[in-house]
Amino acid sequence: MASGERLTIAVAAIGINGECRVSPAIRRHVLDAMFGQQAAGLAKMIELVCNSLQSHLQYKGNFQQWTPPMSGVSLGRVRDTASSDLLGLLRQAVSMTASLAALDFSDNEDEGLDDTDAGVGSKQDPWPKLFESAVIHRNSHLAGYFNKAFEVSETARPAKIFYLSERAAINTGKLIPGSALSGMFERNKARLLDLLVVRDRDDKLFPRAHFELVVFRPAFDDPTYSERQIDSLKRSIEALDEAGDKHDLRVQTVQSPEEAADRLFLADAA
Repeated sequence: MASGERLTIAVAAIGINGECRVSPAIRRHVLDAMFGQQAAGLAKMIELVCNSLQSHLQYKGNFQQWTPPMSGVSLGRVRDTASSDLLGLLRQAVSMTASLAALDFSDNEDEGLDDTDAGVGSKQDPWPKLFESAVIHRNSHLAGYFNKAFEVSETARPAKIFYLSERAAINTGKLIPGSALSGMFERNKARLLDLLVVRDRDDKLFPRAHFELVVFRPAFDDPTYSERQIDSLKRSIEALDEAGDKHDLRVQTVQSPEEAADRLFLADAA
C-alpha cells in the first residue's frame, strides 16, 4: 500500500458484436495473501472500478472518455485481438498485462478448525472464517455451533466438524485451480469422511437430518485461470460429487461466503 507501484486490477473486452465484459484481474485469495486486512477494502475498490467501466462500455460501446470513479486509476492501452468469445479475449488480456493473476500461492497452510494460533503472520486458510462470519452476521445465535469436535470413542480421533447443530452437520473446504488442487481435493474427501462418521454415530432417537460439504470454488469463467485449469477444477468437483453420492452425502459448491451462508441456513432449517 502507498508504494507507488502500478498494478493491473481489471481487464475489459468489447466484442465485434458490441458485447462487453469487465473482470477483476487479481484473485481474491491473492489479495488476501498480499494485503492482509486491507484486502477487503481493495477488493471493494476493484469492484467499484469494474462496475463503473462496465456501465461505460454498455452505454458508450467504447473505451473513450471513461472517467475512473477514484483517483489513482487509469485506463491501459487498448489493443485489437481475436478469440472465439469474450472469455478468450479476457484471458489474453490477463496473460499480456496482469502479472499478479499468474501467482499461485501454494495452499500448504493448516486448514484445521483450531484457530488458536491464527495471529499475525498465520498461514491459516481464511475461507472458514469468512463463511462463519457471513452466518453470524445474519444470526449471531448460531455462533456456538461452529468448530466442533464429534467424539467417536476414547481412542479414536474426534471428527472435526465446521458446523454442528441439532439438525445439521456441515463441513467446508475449497477447490482452487493450481498446484495445490490435488491436496485440497484430498482434504475435502477427508471432511466427507468426518461427516460420514457423525451420521453413522448419530443419536438414534434424535438424528440430524442434513449432512453437507460446502466447497468454495472460483467461477468457471474467471479469466485469470486457463481452460486447462478450469477443466481440472470441474473434474475435481465431479469426483467429489461422486464420493459424496457413494455415501449419500451432499456436496455443494459456492462462490462467496454469502452463498455459503445461504446453504447453511437452508440445511439447518430442514
